[in-house]
Amino acid sequence: MPIITDLYSHRQSWVHQVDPRVKLLFVACSLLLLLVVKNVFIMMTALVLVHLLHWSAHIPRERFVFVWKTLFPVSLMMFSLWVVFYPTGDPIVQLWVVKITALGVAQGLVLALRILTMAFVVFAWLYTTDHPSLVRSLVKLKMPLEWGLVLSLALRYIPTFQSMYALIAEAQQARGLNISQEKGYRRVRVMMPIFVAMIISSLRASDQLAKALESRAFGASGVQRTTLCEIEFHPRDYVFSAVILVAAIGLLFL
Repeated sequence: MPIITDLYSHRQSWVHQVDPRVKLLFVACSLLLLLVVKNVFIMMTALVLVHLLHWSAHIPRERFVFVWKTLFPVSLMMFSLWVVFYPTGDPIVQLWVVKITALGVAQGLVLALRILTMAFVVFAWLYTTDHPSLVRSLVKLKMPLEWGLVLSLALRYIPTFQSMYALIAEAQQARGLNISQEKGYRRVRVMMPIFVAMIISSLRASDQLAKALESRAFGASGVQRTTLCEIEFHPRDYVFSAVILVAAIGLLFL
């Protein structure tokens, strides 16, 4: 799988042009509705609609694969645990003390689909919003600039550390490190050179980041900060916001 070096995917689509605050409103309303809804067919429909949203935003295929490969094992585990430990109704299959019921399977599917759909909703926001706009939108919503910067840096350095781990692992394997034959605790011991190199690289990156922020006078008192690209609401953003709120309130009422 290709290494994703940045969550933001630069494309010319209508989703990218929407104000980040509108997309944040969409994420909040979607997560609220997904937590309330407990119908399997509605959850499947929501998952399909979110995929269509990604498709309309021209998100690359490898981004879909990244989300599915990351969250499908978690969703499958949550589905299995719910079916096994929370049986409800008459059992359709019973193996010793394990009872599998139709209602339990339906509830497990809802839980698994909810995890996947919520993840795709959040990633739709991250894939279509660059980091400066993300920070500006949060600051516009009265969040302190420091908090917005911390969130932006966290989102930016997750794929950075992922690519760093892949490069270090490949470099160590080129020097004769074999991690494919070991399992469990032995695998952890063998991977210690990778972990040590990751810690050193992380400390070096944090030091460079601190010097970069200091050189830009970040956190200096009495300084009025300015922005290169300011975000503003356009008429389409008001329309999208109204549609999202009306749809969310209507679905909650139903």
